[in-house]
Amino acid sequence: MSEKIILASGSPRRIELLSRITPDFISIPSDVKEKASGTPEEQVLTLAHNKAHNVARQEEGIIIGADTLVVLDGDILGKPLSRAEARKMLKRLSNHEHVVLTGLYVLKTESGEHKETVEKTTVRFRTLSNEEIEAYLKTGEYVDKAGAYAIQGRAALFVAEIIGDYFNVIGLPLCRLALLLKEIGVELS
Repeated sequence: MSEKIILASGSPRRIELLSRITPDFISIPSDVKEKASGTPEEQVLTLAHNKAHNVARQEEGIIIGADTLVVLDGDILGKPLSRAEARKMLKRLSNHEHVVLTGLYVLKTESGEHKETVEKTTVRFRTLSNEEIEAYLKTGEYVDKAGAYAIQGRAALFVAEIIGDYFNVIGLPLCRLALLLKEIGVELS
């Protein structure tokens, strides 16, 4: 492979996930404001697109943009701005099913070719007690996490069922990403 892979993110979770499938990439955080309009699917795709194109102004190669949202009953649960907001989110997620959406946008700067998709994973939380929520909040794990939880951390104890890609819930659906890269001419195997 001659073109370098660039992850348009500084997220430690996305960096760690991408390193599972290829050691050959660099990470360049985009400075895109995480605000978009439209349906949740349109929002994650728009933000993934914007992140990739923002980094493309600085560097050439195969650029991966990604954005993840948690959606419960049509409401977007973004990154909580406070502990109180995280508490409200976790109480809403308790004993409910929600959807995690990740928009992926892969751009080949040399040709302008791109591929995009939205990965959807359904997650159901068991019933959470107030004590469990408070104990979780004390860990600080909710900070900077869509929906106020990290499935790869202590919140794994809350998940009763998952339908779809586990890695999508963390923030980078690896199987779908590998397929998009293959479509654009990048073989990871």
